[in-house]
Amino acid sequence: MFQRTVRSPVRFQGPGLHTAGHHEICIKPARVDFGVVFRKFAKDGSFEDIHASWKNTKDLPLCTCISNDQVSHVRTIEHLMAALYACEIDNALIEVQGSEVPILDGSALPFVEAILQVGVEEQSAPRRVHVIEKTFEVTEANRFIKIEPGEDEGLYVDLTISLAKIGMLRWAGTLSPQLFRDEMAGARTFGRLRNGFLAKLTRFKKDPICLGANTRSALVIVGDKVINRGGLRMPDEYVRHRVLDLMGDLMLAGCRFQGRITAESTAHRLNHQLLRKIFSEQA
Repeated sequence: MFQRTVRSPVRFQGPGLHTAGHHEICIKPARVDFGVVFRKFAKDGSFEDIHASWKNTKDLPLCTCISNDQVSHVRTIEHLMAALYACEIDNALIEVQGSEVPILDGSALPFVEAILQVGVEEQSAPRRVHVIEKTFEVTEANRFIKIEPGEDEGLYVDLTISLAKIGMLRWAGTLSPQLFRDEMAGARTFGRLRNGFLAKLTRFKKDPICLGANTRSALVIVGDKVINRGGLRMPDEYVRHRVLDLMGDLMLAGCRFQGRITAESTAHRLNHQLLRKIFSEQA
């Protein structure tokens, strides 16, 4: 498989999940081996480039955030990164006006549809694939994620979550960009209504949480049901969204993986730690 980039620029705008406000991004074509780089513009027109890499992650709640200096950052990039996986994009320059990627409907689907509409261009260099040859694991209380050698080509994922009043949900299978587009991309982020109080409490903090969360941008759970019009898009939408988040985080490796992942209630922080462990131990 060869590397790919977008054929022409793709633009998005809207509120952020955590900061609300108004944010704009433009995905632009990039050369071979460029990777994915976020170019964050300041109000005076200056900018800084932040490479979408596990080395640049900043620990903020309920999202994947990247930063060069732990001060200026771009937040909630995981759904967009998952869309790049789904569309097989390896190289892209993403211009950002604001501090967060627009949340849109809370899934990767709007990004996927817009990218496929403008088209994808195959490039002249082979895509990087990292073959897992030994086991790496990260554990935190009742959460864990493990990657180990796989029996077949590709990436096999077995992911389980447990939600209060809903129970245990599991998705397992070998992922491919096509399957991801068809079965994962539309799964939306989710949270309980009580988390709205958390948003109010953090409104005046430097890094607020969930200020832009509503039924247009997320699945809102009350008890054991969602209150969104139309309900769930798929019976196990919650766990499929966690798979979506995982694939978005794995894109921070700058390659595709061949192996087997087993995870229970994994979170962005654990996904980032797994990448750090893989590449630091093999350095």
